[in-house]
Amino acid sequence: MADNPDSPLPTGPALQPEEQEKMLSAAISQRATDIHIDPTRNGYEIRFRIDSLLSTWKQISKAEGTALVNQIKAFSGIETGATFYPVSHRQRLSISDRPIEMRVTLVPCISGPKIAIRIIDRDTIRKTIHQLGLSSSSLSGLQEWITTLNGMFLVTGPTASGKTTTLYAILNEIVEESRHVVTLEDPVEYEIDGVNQIQIDEHHKLNFADGIKAALRLDPDCLIVGEIRDSGPAIQTMNASIQGHVVMATMHSRDAVSAVTRLRNFQGENHQIAAALGLVANQRLVRKLCHDCRKEVKLSKQEETYFKRFHLRPPSRAFGPGGCESCRMTGYYDRTGLFEIWRMDEEAYDMILRNTDEATIREKSIHSGRTSIHEHARDLIEAGVTSFEEVIRLGLDLPWSDYNALG
Repeated sequence: MADNPDSPLPTGPALQPEEQEKMLSAAISQRATDIHIDPTRNGYEIRFRIDSLLSTWKQISKAEGTALVNQIKAFSGIETGATFYPVSHRQRLSISDRPIEMRVTLVPCISGPKIAIRIIDRDTIRKTIHQLGLSSSSLSGLQEWITTLNGMFLVTGPTASGKTTTLYAILNEIVEESRHVVTLEDPVEYEIDGVNQIQIDEHHKLNFADGIKAALRLDPDCLIVGEIRDSGPAIQTMNASIQGHVVMATMHSRDAVSAVTRLRNFQGENHQIAAALGLVANQRLVRKLCHDCRKEVKLSKQEETYFKRFHLRPPSRAFGPGGCESCRMTGYYDRTGLFEIWRMDEEAYDMILRNTDEATIREKSIHSGRTSIHEHARDLIEAGVTSFEEVIRLGLDLPWSDYNALG
């Protein structure tokens, strides 16, 4: 059961120099966003997620793992006895006099309890739209929407693609003392003063659909919906936008245009979708090449063909990873956003109303000047920000319906 979102987070004292403090200190020093403590048949494996990828920090015995799990349970407020169902708790503590906020999730597995720790970086909510990694054209489109605040702003992409960070960056641009902002999140990642944040709690029958109804009764100037997952929240979110509220939400879709198909699958009528949508952003997080060791490379014919499939010229130059102490011999350091921004215009509005298929809308939007995510990827490769291998790792591709059109 999750914590009561209305209760203050428990604050623990500075930890003694025990195993969990060593682990947390190591994770923070290596810029990890998550810690995974995985039970195995012979013990436990501790892994850090750094720049999207997991790497093993340490393997420990079963006895050491059991002791570590019990220590984490104790300082995070989880019942120290046997656990038979998933438990999630938030915690604030001090590591080497540095305040840390994190979310601890424990799930029982066959080999033993599995623990995942999300390290909450409060600097994330202080990011501006200029720090997201947008191209100049995408940034211009986003700034235009912020100026007019017309229609729903929808951020799409897979899990852990930075959608919440983008929402908060937009929120930082539009929040004023004269605006009343309400959010619905599952879970609330970052607490923000001056914003009314509602945490979804299915166990107590507070879901997104009911939460949206309640939030609209609070007379919000801006409503943020953490994620649209089914038809109820989808319809209510679109209706809120049509009624004149500034609405921002996230949703899973392969690219910006396929968000229309997702909303149709959620039983959204074409007239609702056309009237509600203002701007759709699709994004990924891509690892950045380490500036200390990146090296220029030559694209192969096969790699050049990849861009030609999307009717793009290949990069005029490309770079690849090296390996040095700065990047822990990985060749990459930090991440940036990979974006496409689709701003609704009269043509898009008419195509949605006519129930035009996704592939046709995508083709027309490109001809109207939309910068695709593949074009942004090409530009980042050319600028030496990332590598072709990293773009391929993200699995960027066209939906199957578009393959024939590309020949």
